[in-house]
Amino acid sequence: MQRTTDPLWNSSRVRSLVARCDPGGLIRLGRMCRGWRQADLGRRLGCSASTVSRLERPGRVSDLRLLQRAAYEVGVPSDVLGAALGLVGLQATKVAPNGPHHTEEDPMRRRTLLAAAGLAVPASVLLGVESALAEMPAPSGSPMPIDVRLARARALFDTGEYSGLLKALPDLLSTAHDRIRDRAEIDYARLSACYSLAAQVLVKIGRYDQARLTADRASLYADLSGSPLASAAAARELSIVLRHQDQAGTAQRLVLNAASRVEATGLKTEAQAAAYAQAAVYDVVHSSLRE
Repeated sequence: MQRTTDPLWNSSRVRSLVARCDPGGLIRLGRMCRGWRQADLGRRLGCSASTVSRLERPGRVSDLRLLQRAAYEVGVPSDVLGAALGLVGLQATKVAPNGPHHTEEDPMRRRTLLAAAGLAVPASVLLGVESALAEMPAPSGSPMPIDVRLARARALFDTGEYSGLLKALPDLLSTAHDRIRDRAEIDYARLSACYSLAAQVLVKIGRYDQARLTADRASLYADLSGSPLASAAAARELSIVLRHQDQAGTAQRLVLNAASRVEATGLKTEAQAAAYAQAAVYDVVHSSLRE
C-alpha cells in the first residue's frame, strides 16, 4: 500500500497512536480534525454517539467493519489503520536487487550466503518453530494485547532481528490461535497476519517448505475472516513462496484470483482500491520477470 503524504497522518502523534496499537485514537483524531462531534460521525455511520465513543476507546476491537467505515469517513489512511491494528507494516516494500536474470542458488551456496549476511539462525530456534507448527504449544498467558505483540514482532522483522522474531513466533501463534475461540473476523485476520509474518521470515532465511506451510495457513485463516483484503495479503505471501518453489504459474493465478475478489467489492474504499492496485502491480512486475 502506498504511504500517505498528508502531514497529519505522518505526524508524531499518529506514530504514537500506531505504536500503542490504538485504532480508536486514530478515529477520534480524524473526527476532531474535521470538527465533528461523536453524534456527527454516528449519523454518517448509522449508529449512536455512545457507539462511536466505545469505538474510539483504546482496547480490543469488537466490530472491525464499523471501525473500517469510521476510518474511511474521517480520512484515516488504510496503511495507518492497518498498522495500528497490527495487520500490516508501514515500511515501504523494497525491490529485490537481483533483477530479471536472477536464478536460485543451490542449497549449499544459499546457506553460505545466508550465514555471511548474518541471516542464519540457531538450529534450536528453528526447531522451536517447527515443533509449534506440528503441535501448537499452550499460550504463555501474556496480558499484552495480541495486536501489540504482532506489531512488535513485525518491528523485529523490519530491523532484521530474525532470531528474536523466530523465538517469539511459537507463543505469538499459540496466543493468536487461542483468541479465535470467539470466531470474530478481526481475530481470524490477526491470526492470518501472524502466519504471513512467519512466512516472510522463513523465506528470508531460505526455509521454503516451512514458509509454504505458514503461508497456506495464512490464506486459510484469511478466508475464515471473510475479508477480501486479508485474503489478498495472504495470497501475496503464498505467491512469493510459490515463486521460490518454481511454481510461477500457480503464483500468478493465486494473485489474480485474490485481485478479482477485491475487485468484486466495488473498490468503494481506499483500502480496497489500494489492495487491488498492489495485487495488479505485483502480478505485472513478476510476469515481466519471467519473459
